[in-house]
Amino acid sequence: MAISKSAQPSPVAIFLSGAASATALLVFFYTATAGPAWPTATTEFAPQGSQAVARPASALATKASSPTNATGGDDAFARMLRRAAMEDRTVIMTSVNEAWAAEGSLLDSFLESFRVGLNISHLVKHIVVVAMDEGALRRCRAVHPHCHLLLPDVDGLDLSGAKSYMTKDYLDLVWSKLRLQHRVLLLGYNLLFTDVDVAWFRDPRVHITAAADITTSSDFYFGDPDDLGNYPNTGFIYFKATPRNARAMAYWHAARARFPDNHDQFVFNEIKRELAAPPIGVRIRFVDSAFVSGFCQLGRDLNRIATVHMTCCIGLENKLHDLRRVVEDWRRYVSRPEWERRAGKIGWRFQGGKCIH
Repeated sequence: MAISKSAQPSPVAIFLSGAASATALLVFFYTATAGPAWPTATTEFAPQGSQAVARPASALATKASSPTNATGGDDAFARMLRRAAMEDRTVIMTSVNEAWAAEGSLLDSFLESFRVGLNISHLVKHIVVVAMDEGALRRCRAVHPHCHLLLPDVDGLDLSGAKSYMTKDYLDLVWSKLRLQHRVLLLGYNLLFTDVDVAWFRDPRVHITAAADITTSSDFYFGDPDDLGNYPNTGFIYFKATPRNARAMAYWHAARARFPDNHDQFVFNEIKRELAAPPIGVRIRFVDSAFVSGFCQLGRDLNRIATVHMTCCIGLENKLHDLRRVVEDWRRYVSRPEWERRAGKIGWRFQGGKCIH
């Protein structure tokens, strides 16, 4: 049947109708393809045959957004990140319990290393110290401006003491930090996490490339920064603030269910190829241990060293003893004339060390 001229739609009406259809199509496409950063209850990122079971996303979101700071919850944490962040929105983070934060313990030696390092003292103002208990928070506030109290994932867990390696309390402690690290990424900040038993002497960021999503230190480095056969040490690890990395961290946390008796670093090593493969597809890069070093594979040339981690060293007293010696050795190195330093004859003193070898 013919349509009368008066019944035909106007050009304006046709344009508005088309624009509305296009908008609806874009909204449908976005909502159909955008996935949650944290795994759902069906472990959407779990590989076939995996026994991993994640908690419901709603429960994890509630946990992540619940007040975790004694002075105001996540809003206070977000304000702290804004104050601490560098111009490129990078935040350095470490974590301590009461034993590690005590006067003369690891936190003091950690902060001292920035003061004696080469042109890195300004980085201290960009460090957020995560306190795992009230005692650590009090001590942190006495020596540092950016301190945040993180409540443990396990209700009633006391994280204040010097936990023995691989005990249940130790495992709960190291896993508790991942939830807050994930929160940092969701707030849009790049995260450089460093254990508190790491001595900083030069700026290690020069060894972090923008081409990688995740850059991690290595317990054992075999020469190729892109080789997934390198053994990571997640006590020094950098995450770019991207949705892909947020999903990678969520997948990492969910994988704990597959390896219930192991720490976060072991699990990361087990799943690194899964993280690098679709659907997550992050690029992981390893830093040469000659620069970002540790006792497992110690860099010997102090002209190249950026950081030294007390790896392959068990026990607070042993770590603290050798951390102090490493800082003393660095002081001796920088006190010498430049020509003598460049000659490469000033190195670590191994005599009397508990773990250094």
